[in-house]
Amino acid sequence: MLATILLACGEPSTWGVTGGTGGSSGLLGPMVARGIAAAIVSAGIIVLAAIVALARRNDPVPTPPPAGAALSGDGYYWWDGASWRPLR
Repeated sequence: MLATILLACGEPSTWGVTGGTGGSSGLLGPMVARGIAAAIVSAGIIVLAAIVALARRNDPVPTPPPAGAALSGDGYYWWDGASWRPLR
């Protein structure tokens, strides 16, 4: 039965006996090549998406405190009269 399957797939009938592939035209070669190509394309898409996401991220620029503004005890915030705002 193995020989029939191998002949239907286009492999030489000695493949099952000798353990060889009969050349580089086996089924595993194209599947591995497609898998590697898919992995490279997927990795490229992920890297591109990460670059776009990081480029679009914008850190808000804190409002500079006016002269004489009340600073917090740790010096990281200033009071604008309604809420504490970051200095950095």
